[in-house]
Amino acid sequence: MLKRFLIIILITSCSKENPKPPLAKSIVGIDQYHGQKVEDPYRNLENLKDSTVVNWLKQQGTFTTNIIQNITGRQKLIDKQISYNAKKGFIIDDVKSTQKESYFCLKTNSNEGNTTLNYRSTIDGDEIILYDPSTFSLKDNYHINYFKPDWNGEKVAVSLSKKGEEASKIIVIEVSSKKVLPEIIENCTPSIGGIQWLSDNSGFIYLHVPIIDPTHKDYWLNTRAVLYKIGNDPKQLNDVFSKSNNPKLALNPEDFPYVRNYDLHDGYLFGVVGGVSSFKDTYIKKEADLLSENKPWELLYKQSDKVGKIRINKDHFIFLSAKGASNFQICRTSVTQPNFDTPEVMVAEKQDQIITDFEITKNGLFFTTMKNGVQARLYNVNGTVEKEIILPKPSGEIEIESKGPDNTFFKITTSGHLNPKIDYLYNVTNHRLIDEGIKIQVEYPDFNDLIVEEIEVPSHDGVLVPLSIIRHKNSKKEGSNPTIFYGYGSYGSPGGAYFNPSMLTWVLEGGIYAIANVRGGGEKGDAWHKGGFKTTKPNTWKDMIACTEYMIKEGYTTPEKSVIWGSSAGGILAGRAMTERPDLYKVVILTSPSTNMVRSEIQPNGQNSIKEFGTVKIKEEFEALLEMDSYHHINKGVEYPATYVTGGMKDGRVVIWDPAKFVARLQASNASDNPILFGVNFEDGHAGMNNSKLERYGKYADVFSFAFWQTGHPDYQPKH
Repeated sequence: MLKRFLIIILITSCSKENPKPPLAKSIVGIDQYHGQKVEDPYRNLENLKDSTVVNWLKQQGTFTTNIIQNITGRQKLIDKQISYNAKKGFIIDDVKSTQKESYFCLKTNSNEGNTTLNYRSTIDGDEIILYDPSTFSLKDNYHINYFKPDWNGEKVAVSLSKKGEEASKIIVIEVSSKKVLPEIIENCTPSIGGIQWLSDNSGFIYLHVPIIDPTHKDYWLNTRAVLYKIGNDPKQLNDVFSKSNNPKLALNPEDFPYVRNYDLHDGYLFGVVGGVSSFKDTYIKKEADLLSENKPWELLYKQSDKVGKIRINKDHFIFLSAKGASNFQICRTSVTQPNFDTPEVMVAEKQDQIITDFEITKNGLFFTTMKNGVQARLYNVNGTVEKEIILPKPSGEIEIESKGPDNTFFKITTSGHLNPKIDYLYNVTNHRLIDEGIKIQVEYPDFNDLIVEEIEVPSHDGVLVPLSIIRHKNSKKEGSNPTIFYGYGSYGSPGGAYFNPSMLTWVLEGGIYAIANVRGGGEKGDAWHKGGFKTTKPNTWKDMIACTEYMIKEGYTTPEKSVIWGSSAGGILAGRAMTERPDLYKVVILTSPSTNMVRSEIQPNGQNSIKEFGTVKIKEEFEALLEMDSYHHINKGVEYPATYVTGGMKDGRVVIWDPAKFVARLQASNASDNPILFGVNFEDGHAGMNNSKLERYGKYADVFSFAFWQTGHPDYQPKH
């Protein structure tokens, strides 16, 4: 299908009077897709072993760093972010409790010391440092990217990774002695599927990745779920859910076959064929038969059954279903004779909100809903009675946790755009919510004068798009407000309003932050996802354009003050909004962006992404990919906005050559004097994943400094 030839075009350097980044050499590739010729002027940049390509990337990174770090006010933005947690002196993340109600958490000093794993034997017990990852290696800097205690809290598996890398090593710690067991388990990816302890705590299951180099073409391929038994040689692993030991499963190399153990007592394991799809083929097996070759995994339901979360309650499966219910419903069916086509409906679909989660406890069923991706509610069903649980303050996002149907434990975590996360324990007897007490709550007076407006904006076809506008209460509709428009719109992600002090720093400095919950996400259910999926993907960026035009019309901002920001798959949204309407934005921010969608499936995670975006092998899907490809929509001689693109050399999700090609073509084609900068970091992974908090503060400061500079803020100008 593909026929290529190469044409070499030499690029001259820029003048010294107006310094600009070095332009890339162009070697054109020409492909034929279904009879259509597609020219690729920077195909050569895909060769990351070419020293000229690597040198160009280094030059781009150095050039950009020198400009960004020379903007006045940048350090003030970093200092502001650090100051938010200075009062309490530390940050606590990822609190986990066990069946015996011991507690584990990650704790970081606000002076940016290394994050440690901390432990309490009871909720009121003394807190101790259980493990400091700085002791793991004298040569490399490792940090904790995941941990999971066993069911009783007697041992904890800790995943350690280096900066910019997703693949990790797992160690096991005996809690009572704080002893680190000598075995080190390699090639782990707990970011997918987690770590699942067996019910007897004798070992755990995790996803093993054979190739850990994120730049390798086969990275992410042929992963397998394996069992590690405590004390064994970590190289002696048992495949438990993979293509090699279950050939009848017909797993593809790009699938992520992981196993989940949801409950200590139900006796079952679930094998999930993971990937980017909203719904997944799922198999079931009794835990007692895990290593039995004579008792294979049995198919429980297919992707087409549209089953979301599933749990077991005695003789029934309880599950979320979008089959015939775009906003989801909660259903029940028999464990011994499951029927996912016509199950019993326990909680019917709601018309104006989606059901997002549920938990089963001894005190009945609890479930959460969300409206427009920003307004969350909590309900309890006991028998036939459904009752809303009123929260202390409105919440944009609710997380819930239980310890199974035989336990009364029920935990609620709330957050909002202006409200930090608070963990509550629910007392069903008096219907009271009690602060769990692990995280110390601190007031954030800096944000007292900020407000949130939740509205819906008609898109190009009349469909209403939810838009959250965060601004200072005294900001005026005079068109003078620098405004960041942020969106994602992929994979059916349901959004959610969460507290991000770093992002609010932009608002404190006089900006407006507008979040568009565009189609392609899951904010309005499964149909909303399908409205920005493969051939309908243009709705994603057209929704954003409509939201931008609305805010300009209403006087919030102007094109000279408008900034659009997209990250990862959100790069499709921002890149195509920019290339379709370059007149609408003054600044474009792209963080590890997907911009070259026609070539996406040859990237390490590309085969997996076909499920969401399509493949060039199918004519209609190729045409959709070409339409959502920002790189191929850059035209010579167009005046493009000021653009700041970032990428990491260790990125295995969006390989650095993807945004590099976009930047190279934009720099060569741009007819305006607006800067086109490419921040390349050779130690970073995807979108700064696994960076320290201080590094993340710096990245926010880079973006805000550039955006304020280009929108004319007097406090953010290059030093002379």
